[in-house]
Amino acid sequence: IGEVVDDAIVVVENIHRHIEAGLSPMEASLVGMKEITSVVISTTVALVAVFLPMAFQTSITGRLFVELAVTISVAVAISALVALTLSPMLAARVLKPIPPGHTRRGLGGVFERLMDRVTRRYDRSLRWSLRHPGAIGVVTLAAFAATGFFYMQLEKEFLPEEDKGRLFNIVITPEGSTSEYTDRMVRKMEGIIRSTPEVEGYFSAVALPWGGPGRANQGLAFIRLKDRHRRERSVQDMVAGPNGLGSRYFNEVEGAIAIPIVPKAIGRGFGQTYQLALQHQDLQALDKYAGELSNTLRQAGFLMNVRPTFQLDKPELRLHIDRNRAAALGVSIEDISRTLQILFGGLDLRKVNLGGKEYDVIAQLERESRLTPANLDEVYVRNAGGQLIQLNSLVRHEIAGGPSAINHYNRLRSATIEGTPFGVPLGTALDRTEAILKQELPAGFRYEWAGEARDLQSAGQDTLFVLVLAVLVIYMVLASQFESLVHPFTVMLTLPLAATGAFGTLWLLAQVNKVGMMMYGWAHYAPQAPAVAHVLSALVPRVPSMGINLFSQIGMILLLGIVTKNGILLVEFANQEMEKGVPALEAMIEAGRIRLRPILMTAVSTVAGALPIVLGFGEGAESRRPLGVATFGGMAASTFLTLFIIPVAYVFLSDLTSGWRYRLAGGLAPARRTASGDGDGHPPVRQSEVP
Repeated sequence: IGEVVDDAIVVVENIHRHIEAGLSPMEASLVGMKEITSVVISTTVALVAVFLPMAFQTSITGRLFVELAVTISVAVAISALVALTLSPMLAARVLKPIPPGHTRRGLGGVFERLMDRVTRRYDRSLRWSLRHPGAIGVVTLAAFAATGFFYMQLEKEFLPEEDKGRLFNIVITPEGSTSEYTDRMVRKMEGIIRSTPEVEGYFSAVALPWGGPGRANQGLAFIRLKDRHRRERSVQDMVAGPNGLGSRYFNEVEGAIAIPIVPKAIGRGFGQTYQLALQHQDLQALDKYAGELSNTLRQAGFLMNVRPTFQLDKPELRLHIDRNRAAALGVSIEDISRTLQILFGGLDLRKVNLGGKEYDVIAQLERESRLTPANLDEVYVRNAGGQLIQLNSLVRHEIAGGPSAINHYNRLRSATIEGTPFGVPLGTALDRTEAILKQELPAGFRYEWAGEARDLQSAGQDTLFVLVLAVLVIYMVLASQFESLVHPFTVMLTLPLAATGAFGTLWLLAQVNKVGMMMYGWAHYAPQAPAVAHVLSALVPRVPSMGINLFSQIGMILLLGIVTKNGILLVEFANQEMEKGVPALEAMIEAGRIRLRPILMTAVSTVAGALPIVLGFGEGAESRRPLGVATFGGMAASTFLTLFIIPVAYVFLSDLTSGWRYRLAGGLAPARRTASGDGDGHPPVRQSEVP
């Protein structure tokens, strides 16, 4: 919303400036559009050029970028068309001439006097900055250093935690458990859910089939919570707090593992966010090290609900046929195997049609007769003479443990360790795990990240690719617009300046969040001085965790296209002044004075457009907040820094390129020009006169 009105703001402001200078609205529209058309086209092309490459991303990250890229590109292109056609037409007919000496009254007059005061102060500050380029250079280097510092301090995650008013709960019982046993564990979990005051409703099931037969040792519950304003705790506090579901499940659901999972914006089934895939071809070694590493991660304290998905603990009944005895008694191996298959595994015999419907006929023992190994003693098989032979006289059995499934990851046998980060973002949990693996990973083992952990790494790579591609596209667009290989660098200085504000704002809110979490924990769980703690908790607000995640990365890419607009406004106007013979120094001073108002107006509109996202309304607003914070902070900081750093860089590069041109022409580098010449009596030189 803030971005699509920027072009119209720039156009109408420039027309109004000429009306204030004494032109009629029609003349002001014609003159103003001649000055501003190239600027509107440049900013629009630069913004669209940033977003269109995103539309060709194919990863999970790219799928989010596609919608953003298409929406913003089309909206900005249409807004530019409106600004170049409808806005000047309306300005020529709606705006009124301003008589000489006219003074505004009311709120408009207050605003006008305020802007005049700001413009005068900015003019003085800008002249000081141009006289002291070294000081501005130090400020620029400090901004770059701050960008690196803030980025290194920010924690990384794929998606932020959000409160959608929903929860998943998984119950996993030991391998070999019956569905009745799992159902008893699920009912224990249901009792805890019913006693939780924030719960509005729930649904549970056992052995749900996910793409195949249901597993008897797994249960699942879907929980719907009350609206956020009707409950005291957020979903994160309900899961991970001292009295949360996670701790209650651990203490009260004995004989099973109960795992609460908070759904996120991009779902990946019912797995936990942390997934580490260990790879080794030896199943015994894989099972042993997966168990050892799981214990190490539990003791490290940054993960909860740690469990390996691969274990050699599934009960197996292994049968060994005594072939010699079977041959002596006249029983074939085929009869023994077919009997076992029919009675215990089930065998499809045929299909029958009854009443126009087709049914499968399956032969199998009743469930009560095939639950224990002792049931084999009750089974008989006929020999070649038709006599019944007891099966246990032909078959010897033993009970052992085996894998429930042998999984492969990238064609290698693997064991996945799942967990939920506790007190730290996912990126920090990955870094700590890799530090452990560097010291303890045995020879012959490999590891890779899976699930959301893998998405976190691929998202960073995809975003880096998009950022580099966007910077290259912006440079090519600006170089073609300015017909210069140097001035695009001046405009692109706004990009790292925007990063300073974006990362700095995210870092500041992250510190506020840490203090708020500490106060919240003291207020709700500390026995001492609860009244004081509640007061402190109210004074220090809890804000969602801020860091580098998918949505803040989208905000950074959004900034690339937005913040270049201020630099283009300054550089384009300064170039127009230099084409009239005005030196670079005075051209930039005039550009700063004239373009200050539209720069501030467009910055305010963009910041105001991002403000509702920063405040966050509705369920799931936690995901969108980092995007709004990055845009809000980056735009605010880059606008302030751009007004001083870009003019200094422009004058420096203009003088530098002028020196190169004079040297190529066989002359010497000139001194810095003034409006009257170069200081030695020579008149100002137009760019067209320079060879």
